[in-house]
Amino acid sequence: MIGFTIALGLTFFVVCLAFVLFHSLRVGRLTLVDWSILGMGGVYGVGWSIVVGITWSGGNPTWENWILPYTHFYPIHTALTFVLVAATYLGWLIFGSLFPRGRQRTTSVGSGVRNQEKSLLIAMWCLLIISFGMQWLYTLAYGGFLGILEYSRSIRSAIFPIQNRLSFLQPFGGLALFASFGFFGLWLSRYRRPAVWSGLCLSLLFSLYILYSWMGRIGFLTYLATFVLGAILYRRPRPFSLLFSGLGVLIAILVGVYCISIWLNLKPADNLLVFLVQELSFPFGSFFAQLDFGENLFRCFKDFIVSPVYLLPSSLWTQWVEGVSQVNTALIMGAPKGKQGVTGGIPVDLLTLGLMQMSVYGIPIVGAVFGALLRLIQYLLDNINNPGLRAVFEAYIAIKIAVLGVFYAQPELFVSGNFALAVSLIIIGFFSKVARIS
Repeated sequence: MIGFTIALGLTFFVVCLAFVLFHSLRVGRLTLVDWSILGMGGVYGVGWSIVVGITWSGGNPTWENWILPYTHFYPIHTALTFVLVAATYLGWLIFGSLFPRGRQRTTSVGSGVRNQEKSLLIAMWCLLIISFGMQWLYTLAYGGFLGILEYSRSIRSAIFPIQNRLSFLQPFGGLALFASFGFFGLWLSRYRRPAVWSGLCLSLLFSLYILYSWMGRIGFLTYLATFVLGAILYRRPRPFSLLFSGLGVLIAILVGVYCISIWLNLKPADNLLVFLVQELSFPFGSFFAQLDFGENLFRCFKDFIVSPVYLLPSSLWTQWVEGVSQVNTALIMGAPKGKQGVTGGIPVDLLTLGLMQMSVYGIPIVGAVFGALLRLIQYLLDNINNPGLRAVFEAYIAIKIAVLGVFYAQPELFVSGNFALAVSLIIIGFFSKVARIS
């Protein structure tokens, strides 16, 4: 049974890889749906094969109670991953029929280009200044910019709750990340004035400070990988070359998470393989636990209905909105995060999210919604005129939303985690509009 399960998982990965190759060659580039299906193949294919093999050999004691007893669910899980992939692509196609075919736009050379680049440069400096000001106000309760670093670990683990009336300003610190992406995009587009260089250096340093204060390993590596993948996308390589370059970037993120965890003494493991098993087990343990427990399988998409409230400060909704991750954590850990000694949460992947909305019937619906969302974002990206800016933002979205969105799919994390991205795009869009009017 275990050998058959591993073979089935590897088969799923091969099917996903073949689809991505065929689709990308047909359209002439890798789109967001290609990145997402590649991520699904990695998580539910290769990842599942590694997890089930190591767990059955006794190398995954943390999750063995949520994986070993459910051998009868193994074929069902893989079958539903095929459904998820098909539904995601179907949502991509259906939503894509509402728009003309996306095209990568580039403004012709001339004064219009320079006016637009000047406006984008102003927008990036605005993002950086707003980020700095909001972070300064936010950190006053912790003793300033340096004081927040002393509390960052306790904030992340929720062991020592700290009252801060300006806590809603914390997400605005993320604007610095997108300012650095914008400066780098302008540099890629050969707009290399001193204001671009100085802005890139300052925003890069401040972004690293912000990421360190957030204590997020994945966020830090996603940030660095965006510059690498953005530079690759700007060169517009052939789909085959881009696919393997992208795989290299994603693998580097996995290895980087392991190295940082060892360095910070977080979730130590004997080797990289054992560490990956520990990190990749929660999508499968969560799926089997929810399917076996059965009481959380008909949330009827209320997690999507209430998702706009996650734009508000958490103090306004945590008492009356129970997120899907809280429900999942309570089932597996015995209590939600922050109660009864539980200091960490169990995220929800895309497959488990669909399962918890309407049992197995919710999976194709959630997959189709995800595919439609990717198509909308792709359409917006293709209408960015500046090629450098478009490449860097597409790289970030490909990693953060298309790939990691499969792994961490709970709506509260998607909305709050992309707040800075949405605000940045609004500010950039405003200045771009001003440039066009001029």
